[in-house]
Amino acid sequence: MKRLFASILILIMTLSTLLNPTYLNAQEDTEVYTDDTSEENTEESTTEEPVETKDENGFPIITCQSAIVMDAKTGQVIYEKDAYSKQYPASTTKLMTALIILEQGNMSDTLTMSENAIWGIDRDSSNIGLDTGEQISMKDGLYAILMSSANEVCVGAAEHISGSTDAFVALMNQRATELGCTQTNFVNVNGLHDDNHYTCAYDLALMAREALNNQTFREISACTYYEVPPTNLINDIRYLWQNNELICETSDYYYSYCTGGKTGYTDQAGGTLVSWASYNDMELICVVMNTQPKANIFADSIKLYDYMFYNYYHHTLLQDYEFSPEDLTSAQKLLDEYYGCENAGQLKLTADTDQELLINYSSDLNGIWNSLTLSTDKLDQGIIGSLKVHDNKLTYIELPVYYSGYIRSDDPEAIRVAYADGSLRTIPENKATSILKKLALWIIIFVMIVIFLPVSFRRRPKKKKRKASGRNNNKSTRRR
Repeated sequence: MKRLFASILILIMTLSTLLNPTYLNAQEDTEVYTDDTSEENTEESTTEEPVETKDENGFPIITCQSAIVMDAKTGQVIYEKDAYSKQYPASTTKLMTALIILEQGNMSDTLTMSENAIWGIDRDSSNIGLDTGEQISMKDGLYAILMSSANEVCVGAAEHISGSTDAFVALMNQRATELGCTQTNFVNVNGLHDDNHYTCAYDLALMAREALNNQTFREISACTYYEVPPTNLINDIRYLWQNNELICETSDYYYSYCTGGKTGYTDQAGGTLVSWASYNDMELICVVMNTQPKANIFADSIKLYDYMFYNYYHHTLLQDYEFSPEDLTSAQKLLDEYYGCENAGQLKLTADTDQELLINYSSDLNGIWNSLTLSTDKLDQGIIGSLKVHDNKLTYIELPVYYSGYIRSDDPEAIRVAYADGSLRTIPENKATSILKKLALWIIIFVMIVIFLPVSFRRRPKKKKRKASGRNNNKSTRRR
């Protein structure tokens, strides 16, 4: 009996629990929540995934504030993100420092560290622990600059080459201008922060492109490990390690196509990286600036490299390009107005249109245009303007346009030389001579009119009337 009662009691408790509204609501909430979550995840995966991986132009999403990708061979820009805005370069400044050292210095020279070189920098900044009076070779110093970002060596090398850092900085700014940099101003040789020390991603790409023409620069920037031998003050070997993790095989960010680069970081600049990589007969320069956290400089660069290498190909887009008669007429007019005379030669316009451009596989070639812009800024270099290749989103490349065959009609010596080499056309007369000739022609025409016009209007002589009597006589005679 007790067992039956217990069984009934358990049955009642179970039924009571199952029929409890709180339990039923909990079960419903769980099911509904699961379903909603599933739907939300499905929607996110279908609607937000493209936004997370690509921008509106199909390029990968990157975290840095400013970036650019440039063809090292031609200077063609194939990607840019706020590439011309003012940014702080931090230690990527040392690209220009190294370029000036290579152009102005001697690798076998000995650098002696001054007190200013050692104590004129923030001792907590990048350095290799040199001391006042310590000596190293220029070659070892350049490895320390490009691999370990040694700030004191930058100052020592600048003082050795130019006598002072200010004089060396003047060389850096002059060279930047020569390369076409328009948003750059250097005030020191190492990139330690200064509000007036700035550049932009595009300008840094121009500096890197020029530096890559130097084989020594390529070799040093590709090095991952180097030993600085004992010096006059220190008997120990200094070991240098590469800061650019893209070329370090032990790094999580190792990128096998990368062949060199220079990193930089300050609190104000954020992370910066200028690097270059080669794949499938392409060499690209990638600049990323102002990233947080610093490691994003490597992740962003890898994303850009991967996309460019796998989505672009070489195309001789301008191979059959010819300047139109309208282009020649416009150039002729510009030169005539500039020199205040006329052209006595055969004007020609030329550009390096045989260059291979990098084109996206998905690009519509019919949507790429060529635009000629004329200018007198570089006439002394034989350049009359630029030929821009662009679409509605990006300028691919601007080629300098050269002119030849322009011979000033007011320069007798130039005319004589042109006549001798056969490049002379019919020489236009100066305006005074032309006016006199026209006046003489009109005078001749007038005289001819005066002489011949009256004759043409003379009256013809009237015919004599026959005598009436004669006719009548004849008639009378015939009647007889």
